[in-house]
Amino acid sequence: MIRITCIITSAGTEKNLPLLYKCILSLRNAREKNTLVTIIVTTENQKHCIGKVRKLLNTIIVCPKYSGFVGMNNTALTNTIHTYPSDYYLFINDDAWIENDFFSELSNYINNSLSQPDVCIPLIYEMETKTLDSFGVEYFRSGYSKNSETTSIETTLASMSCLLIKTSFLKKILTLYGYFLHPLLAWYLDDVEFSLRALASGANFHKCEKLIVHHYRTFTWGRKSFFVMYQSFRNIIWIILLTWPKQIIKRNVLHIFFLQSLIILYSLIHYGPFMYPKIIIETIRNWKYILRYRRHAISKYKKNLIFDSIFSKLTLRSKYGTL
Repeated sequence: MIRITCIITSAGTEKNLPLLYKCILSLRNAREKNTLVTIIVTTENQKHCIGKVRKLLNTIIVCPKYSGFVGMNNTALTNTIHTYPSDYYLFINDDAWIENDFFSELSNYINNSLSQPDVCIPLIYEMETKTLDSFGVEYFRSGYSKNSETTSIETTLASMSCLLIKTSFLKKILTLYGYFLHPLLAWYLDDVEFSLRALASGANFHKCEKLIVHHYRTFTWGRKSFFVMYQSFRNIIWIILLTWPKQIIKRNVLHIFFLQSLIILYSLIHYGPFMYPKIIIETIRNWKYILRYRRHAISKYKKNLIFDSIFSKLTLRSKYGTL
């Protein structure tokens, strides 16, 4: 018997409700005799409409306003990890849903695996198509990260749109660092930062093609909105400052500078002159917190960690090509 606690992060709006309902039903329909599934929805929406699907859930966790994706997941985890006995946590967006054989395939994979995965990465398709949304995340020496859109690309990180994490490892992370997802990041690339800390703490990442998920990517905010791009561009810098050892930053400074030059140019063309200065100002305002978190995190890394092994051999991969 495998016990799984499912955390669904939701905007809790009427707009999101049909997809949330589909997500919940997919979790319920995938249950089988060898799995015990607990379903929890977390939201920061004080006027949410999740009560309409309450009978399908174990509980609803309403977080303080402006908690962000990070705060919602952190609150849900800390409120449930000692309440619901589980072997694994499944973190999933409300705009994602799993195939009916997901839990049976998971059970088979875990039972037949030579080493038990701390982090299990599913194969995620865009909506109901066979266009790949992600199968792991590729990380570059510039600080840029990209969802792998083919099964052949070697990746080291994981996407939080749907991710399985061993409960015992989550408890280890909470003990080491005091948090699950990083409190400063709020929205976007929090999965990159978590993956880096997880790997630095000795996590065993597995990719499993038989765990199939579908995802309506960035349904809430829109793929290229100012909010999404601002959070993403800012967090690229913050993750470097929060997690990269000093010698790694020095060794890759030219790669970092190259990417930041592209970001400045892109933000000027598409969002005007104020996005990047706003990122710099916010970074300065939070500098003492960034340094405090950085010192604490790096002190917890394994002594034999080879940080360079996390990077792709490329500087950048985009729809225009590779460098």
